[in-house]
Amino acid sequence: MSLQQARAGLLLLAVLFLAACTTTPQPPLVDDPKHAWDARTDYLYEQENWVAQITLIGDTDQQKFKARAVWEQQSDTYQIKLRDFIGRTIAVIDGTASGVVARTSKGERYQGDDAEALIHELFAINIPVTGMRYWLQGVPLPNEIIDDIVLDDSGLTKSLNQQGWAISYLDYVQNEPYQMPAQVLLEFENITLTVKISQWTLQ
Repeated sequence: MSLQQARAGLLLLAVLFLAACTTTPQPPLVDDPKHAWDARTDYLYEQENWVAQITLIGDTDQQKFKARAVWEQQSDTYQIKLRDFIGRTIAVIDGTASGVVARTSKGERYQGDDAEALIHELFAINIPVTGMRYWLQGVPLPNEIIDDIVLDDSGLTKSLNQQGWAISYLDYVQNEPYQMPAQVLLEFENITLTVKISQWTLQ
């Protein structure tokens, strides 16, 4: 074997080693995916306080947009901080069961009864806030009809149809004690939302 061939072989081994190191570990297969899904869903319904660092990419017939956000959920109240891509907060949305308030970095304040309507009015984007509280976790919106759901062999949600939205789970990441979604695709009529979650904190 020549020196050049040896170097080529070592380079190939290095590339294969790096690929193995960067591959997302696959969740273990389970004997009863539905039972595993039920256990995970029950657990997450009880975790009412969490924080998610997300990137939101939207595509509609009218526009395309991209935003970063920190979503903090505390029981039935939430705060969504919208940020630009150098980390500056451009708007803060605070929601409760009785209404929602949005404040911009320019000091403007807006109030409404419905988060989805207010966000659309201010930013001309459609974000299903009520459903996403649950859909981002890979569980359905409680007490609402599930039109369709598909589980994988590990008991994780692979796809979900609810309230007219088609939700696909493209990737999961380990976040003890359960895997949590890392990339979610939401589609409704002419709207496509891709949500990438870089960090989950369950409190």
